[in-house]
Amino acid sequence: MNKEKIKISIVLCIVSIFLVSLMGVQIKTIKKTDITALETMQEDELRNEIISLKEKNDEIQAKISENEEKIKEYTETLDNNQKITELLNNEVNEYQEKIGLTDVTGSGVIITLTDTDEQAYGYSNLVDFVNELKYAGATAISINDYRIITTTEIVEISKKYILLNGDQRISSPYVIKAVGDKDKMLEVFNLKDEGYIDLYRDAGYEIKIEGTDSVTINKYDKEINFEYIEKGED
Repeated sequence: MNKEKIKISIVLCIVSIFLVSLMGVQIKTIKKTDITALETMQEDELRNEIISLKEKNDEIQAKISENEEKIKEYTETLDNNQKITELLNNEVNEYQEKIGLTDVTGSGVIITLTDTDEQAYGYSNLVDFVNELKYAGATAISINDYRIITTTEIVEISKKYILLNGDQRISSPYVIKAVGDKDKMLEVFNLKDEGYIDLYRDAGYEIKIEGTDSVTINKYDKEINFEYIEKGED
């Protein structure tokens, strides 16, 4: 009987050990399964986070590129506007200079015409000199420091006085200043036997011309009447 009990006890012990061993294997398997699942879950979360960060980074890069394009566009627009403004300002300044609204300084010539007992200058002589200076390339002209413009009237009111622009009375000596190509104007006026210097001196007039690197022509200080200037077609 005792032997049978001993056998049964041994068998039960072996079975118990076997069952405990199986349980241990199951527990280890479960633990391993949980860790793997956790690691898998963490990898998925990290992967999703990386994907999310990449998408956000792509959006930021797209915004940066968009802003860079806008900055480039604004810069080009600003540059163009500045160029347009400069061009318009240059055109306005050039226009004002042509019609006599600004002082002009540059190289040019100074012609002095002086009356003598033998010969006196008249209004037609002054008109001739102004026209000859324009032909020689003068961009600005004055007589006795009064600016000559396209609407200037030169009228003789007596043998001694000439009237400019209706109310500016001048008399000899007549100092004509012109801004332009100094060498060209000197060449035109000093042509032998054909230039105004020889022609007037031969006729008994007193005349002097000199070139200068700096001569100033004052602006026209009266209101310009545009009444007879026709508007161009659009």
